[in-house]
Amino acid sequence: MEEKLTQRQQAVLDAIRELRAAKDLPPTLREIAEAVGLKSVASAKYQIDQLKQMGYLEQRDNISRGISLNAQGDAATEETAASNVVVGGFKSYPVLGRIAAGVPLLAAENIEDRVTLPESLVGKGEIFLLKVKGDSMIDAAIMDGDLIAVRQQATADNNDIVAALVDDSATVKVFKQTDGHTWLLPRNPAFEPILGDHAQIMGKVTAVLRSI
Repeated sequence: MEEKLTQRQQAVLDAIRELRAAKDLPPTLREIAEAVGLKSVASAKYQIDQLKQMGYLEQRDNISRGISLNAQGDAATEETAASNVVVGGFKSYPVLGRIAAGVPLLAAENIEDRVTLPESLVGKGEIFLLKVKGDSMIDAAIMDGDLIAVRQQATADNNDIVAALVDDSATVKVFKQTDGHTWLLPRNPAFEPILGDHAQIMGKVTAVLRSI
């Protein structure tokens, strides 16, 4: 029975195919890591080794560009392309650090890193990434240390998960307007709601990214 691919494994296969098509050369481990948003070459190698064991990839030993899709791997990326899931459209997205009120959101001084991801994973629009700090959203499956993708917008609808600026600190909460007030609600009963009447909505969360 064919083993089901995880989303990360599928993204690696799609990246290999896209990079191969773009450069007319098999990609290196570093190029794969950067394309998929993995933190290290070692992480890319782990994914490659898993895909080799599952029969999706072939690799010539001791050759930098020795990674290639076999027939099974090629079929897996063609199936993904047909369903428009995590294929192509790789873009570099800014990871924002400390954000000051009055400074344009995507100003250079706010950007501490960049991560390349497929647009189909995070959505269209002006997307930026934030690293989650704390456990206030654990019941929404957003954990300390996760990266969230945020589509930049100044407004939100009730029950949207948003990134907001409160007293020069970015926070991730559920947006709620009621009785003439704006509230930023946690998804952890150990935390209290935040009155957000003067908060600045930075955008709506479109994806959660987690390293394992």
